[in-house]
Amino acid sequence: MTNNLLKLQEEIYNNTIKENGEYWTGLSPKISFFKAGGLYELAYFGDGYDDGYNFAFTAFIDLIIKRSLKIKSLFFTGADEGANGTKNWDFTRLINVDAVFENLEEFKVKLTDTGDHNQSIIASSYDEDGQIAKLIAKMPNLKILQTPSAPNMDFFKLKDLKLRRLIVQAGYDTQNFIKNLSTCDNLKNLHALDYMDILDDTDNIGTAYSEYKELFNSNFFNAKSDRELAARFHFTLRENRLTSKELQELVLIKPIQFLHIKTFGGQYVRKK
Repeated sequence: MTNNLLKLQEEIYNNTIKENGEYWTGLSPKISFFKAGGLYELAYFGDGYDDGYNFAFTAFIDLIIKRSLKIKSLFFTGADEGANGTKNWDFTRLINVDAVFENLEEFKVKLTDTGDHNQSIIASSYDEDGQIAKLIAKMPNLKILQTPSAPNMDFFKLKDLKLRRLIVQAGYDTQNFIKNLSTCDNLKNLHALDYMDILDDTDNIGTAYSEYKELFNSNFFNAKSDRELAARFHFTLRENRLTSKELQELVLIKPIQFLHIKTFGGQYVRKK
């Protein structure tokens, strides 16, 4: 596996030189890895589109498909680059094979920073279209998931999820994520949730207060006592619509560790 990774990095370097004439440190694609106990933690840096021309990404996906049982952690990240303001991560190639990542415990995809020019999403175009659920179905022992797009209802139909920590950004579409959480029964091992609502909600399509209230009134935050609940669950909510009064009302319903971060997207300052 180590030799395969080193060989692939050399191929990525040579391909980048061939295509662009030079290799830019900090911008050009690369892979990095750490080996411990016979398993690998892998990180890919680059673009995530799959149109037949993105050699680094497709070659990396092909490699992990063949070595799926050797991988403990996967992280996909890259520079703030995209098309039409969007940085796509398209995992169709991975979804369409039979590989199962039995030993994978952590799967992370780059989140959108509030100062980024491009919105990171998991999708072949703009719609998530169940990609996240199809990926997680291949990772039966996953404990940590980080995604820049909210998963659709298919995610909540998966059985026996081992997830303990879930980091989700809504991306372009909440897909009723908070509402779906309030009725799900497949995240019983979860003890930490970090959710960022839609950043620039000019069309008022983000999560309404009523949906958060429904979540807090549900059995999602479940424990035998308030003390156990406060110790067991941590919820970080990043959004800018809820009022102080509404936040207080929520925590009175369920006394979880509830961290609210007022979150706004950046904007360019222009002459009027």
